[in-house]
Amino acid sequence: MIGADAGATRVLHVSAEVVPYSKTGGLADVAGALPAQQRSLGVQARVLTPLYGFIDPNRWGLKLRIPERYIRLGGQIFKARLWADDADMTWFVDCPGLLDRPTPYGPPEAPYEDNPLRFAVMCKVAADLAQGFTGEPAFDVVHLHDWHAGLTAVYLHGRVPTVQTIHNMAYLGRCDFSWADRLEIPIALRGWQGMEFHGQLSLLKAGLVCANVITTVSPRYALEIQEEPGGQGLSGLLAHQEDAVRGILNGIDEVIWDPATDHALTHPYSLQAPRGRLQCRETLLEMMGFSPDPHHERPVMGVVARGTYQKGFDLLVDAAPALVARGIRLVVLTAGDAALIERIRSLALAHPDALALFVGFDDALARRIYGGADFVLVPSRFEPCGLTQLIGMRYGAVPIVRRTGGLADTVEHGLTGFTFERPTPEALIEAIDAGLIAFGERAAWRAMQARCMSQSWSWDGPVKAYQALYTELINSSNLDRV
Repeated sequence: MIGADAGATRVLHVSAEVVPYSKTGGLADVAGALPAQQRSLGVQARVLTPLYGFIDPNRWGLKLRIPERYIRLGGQIFKARLWADDADMTWFVDCPGLLDRPTPYGPPEAPYEDNPLRFAVMCKVAADLAQGFTGEPAFDVVHLHDWHAGLTAVYLHGRVPTVQTIHNMAYLGRCDFSWADRLEIPIALRGWQGMEFHGQLSLLKAGLVCANVITTVSPRYALEIQEEPGGQGLSGLLAHQEDAVRGILNGIDEVIWDPATDHALTHPYSLQAPRGRLQCRETLLEMMGFSPDPHHERPVMGVVARGTYQKGFDLLVDAAPALVARGIRLVVLTAGDAALIERIRSLALAHPDALALFVGFDDALARRIYGGADFVLVPSRFEPCGLTQLIGMRYGAVPIVRRTGGLADTVEHGLTGFTFERPTPEALIEAIDAGLIAFGERAAWRAMQARCMSQSWSWDGPVKAYQALYTELINSSNLDRV
């Protein structure tokens, strides 16, 4: 292992999702952007991820780096190959019959029953790669992302410093205790002080117990998970390890998310040349089938979020009739709870000039919403970091958010948006009413939009914070906890 001052730090990220190859949520964005930004600053960062069935090596121009690798796990032997992209930054574990499924985790109705084994094999490969067992140089630090990567810390046995990042505590990676032998869980980790969780195993808990440092994706969330309900039943463990828990706010790629160069926008604009935003607003109204609003009398509020309880989508649905009554236009892009979506669909059919609903994922439409809406609504019950409010501010869509997690860390009430505390429709409406007052004061409103757009949410700060953490780990004489 090299010291932090002996050359570029070698960091291996382990993640089940990486843009642009696979994505179900914000984890993929971070796993794609953070290593890329680290490499731009001289860190030798690499990502290890599964080669799912929908990732075509030919389409992506992947190169076969390690044609044959045998993985022994729980009495079974798995044959794997390792592929790499052109930049040699993203490496893919190819394990036919195990990882090459049509979706990362399973059909919508249920996860694959062998997910514990699937991601354990990925973790075994990660541990081998980290230690140089594959013939590649060893790594100085292994950075694990969410529950899928947690077992890597177990298989490393403390030989390489590890960071476990929690992107969302709601996903603990729970599985039946009968998997313990097949996953080679040491006897010492089979009790409540190890991976046991209410009679089951938690693969995230593997990383929480065995990694040297635990990070979350915002400072406030690092505190929230040390109490319930934020800790999802593990708050005691996290509070006991509070010295090892750090909160580092996510960033966004300000090249990818730039209204001045965004090809999805009909009229690009910037803080210095904002006129195009007014035209984007008019275009959005036309696309939604709304009547024109040349004097900006009816505010447009955008929602780009999963239709789930966590995202507070039920609060939005309950509040929607009151918003329509106030003359607000709502543009909703979502997917998720069918019953909630059906309720808002009924409202959209009844008020076609006030509410437009789109179900599914559409990147171009999301960008047009950010570029044309006056506000973006993020009423989450909990939000580890949140990207919607960051992108919204970058595009001049003023955020209205619940004051939780990364939303509380990034939105300042009355200056760069509006916040509310209680997870109720009434509290959401109250925050929206505060936004409507600001919207009616045109000069102050333009100044608020400008403040939002002038905020910097680049990865520069987070990259430096992670580098400082890696350096601390590498130079620490006590790798148990730093």
